[in-house]
Amino acid sequence: MKLYEVLTALSSLARTGWMLRGVPHAVAESVSEHLFASALIAYEIALLARKRGIPVEPERAMAIALVHDLAEAVIGDISKRAGLGEEKERIEREAFESLEVEEELKDLHREYAKGSSTEAIIARVADSLATYLVATRYMALGYRVDDIAQGSIEKAWQVAREGAVEEVLKEFLSRLSSR
Repeated sequence: MKLYEVLTALSSLARTGWMLRGVPHAVAESVSEHLFASALIAYEIALLARKRGIPVEPERAMAIALVHDLAEAVIGDISKRAGLGEEKERIEREAFESLEVEEELKDLHREYAKGSSTEAIIARVADSLATYLVATRYMALGYRVDDIAQGSIEKAWQVAREGAVEEVLKEFLSRLSSR
């Protein structure tokens, strides 16, 4: 699948979790929207981390977040409810490898999957935060997505703790709530 086809697919692919909880397709966030939000959040978190003396490349964190779900153009957005676990990770890896994109983009995805750098950890935190923020918006509209909101914020904190960026996440959330 060529990059143009990937972009087209992701722009029209609504995220499955929202739709399983009754958010209509026309309202549901697309995978493209999620990637964009994840990338901006990763960039801002990485900037905060760098200000705290953590050696990190904000542009790399943003790039990793921007590509982390590209494989969904091939396989769709497989819900956690499917219960595939490690099998899902294998399917996503294979799908990403099949994309006709530059090897550097594949390297970024591998880095994300392994969580092998501070930038990848920040991208993972941003992925969860982007989902959390959309969930709070949907809850305000009356959709029952509380479980997604709760799971996403818990995952963000877990990844942040394991990746030693917990204080940065705390600062980011503090700034977010004061705006």
